[in-house]
Amino acid sequence: MRFSALHLLAFFAVPVTVSACEGDCIVGITNAFISNYTDPVHGVLENIASQISNMLPKHPSSASSLHYLKPITDAYSKDAYDGMETAIFPNYFHGKCQQNGVDPPGCPNPDCPVVCGTPGSLVHFYGKLRYIAFNQTKHILQSLATPGSDTYQQVEQDVLNAANANMKRMSRIYAHANPYGTTPMFLKKREDDIKTNLKRILAKIPSLMERTCGGSGDGETNGLSDCSWEDPMKAYILSFP
Repeated sequence: MRFSALHLLAFFAVPVTVSACEGDCIVGITNAFISNYTDPVHGVLENIASQISNMLPKHPSSASSLHYLKPITDAYSKDAYDGMETAIFPNYFHGKCQQNGVDPPGCPNPDCPVVCGTPGSLVHFYGKLRYIAFNQTKHILQSLATPGSDTYQQVEQDVLNAANANMKRMSRIYAHANPYGTTPMFLKKREDDIKTNLKRILAKIPSLMERTCGGSGDGETNGLSDCSWEDPMKAYILSFP
């Protein structure tokens, strides 16, 4: 079960001892970030679904258009944990920060030469940690919505199928008036337009994530004020020994 760190602050006290973030610590912190991003990700995909709805015949509801994004949402749910854990542990935070089995001078000082993977270090470098979580979330959504990916192709086909339901009716009318059976050019153009517009819409995911979270992921421009959860997350991290 995933728990948002926003709901965990009242339950934890800072422990006396500090050791490496391992096992339950890694799982808990990874799931907390994924849970925290549930609403921002849903909001971005709702925005995308609304734009898809606007380009389809009869403008279906956003809920219906959100269903066309199911290949992306399903793949995100499946892959989010592994990607987030790897991005944090060990891509940036490295266990007990030992070098050849020996703690470097100053460890467990979080400013030791190797970035310690201790709760104290995670809190010390929280400014970096929140960017890691944001960039990983943005990256996985962007990759799933990139033309050529399996998920993109599935979304494109589902959207085309929805559009073609109306196009087929128009095609039958055209065929009745055109006994030669040639493909109506306006229908081919409409399909090409839908593909072009869908590509443009899905390419907005990174910028929508930045707008939703209140900044970019470069670590300098803005502190991601709407996707930080700094106080509750620090308290949650420090609840682990």
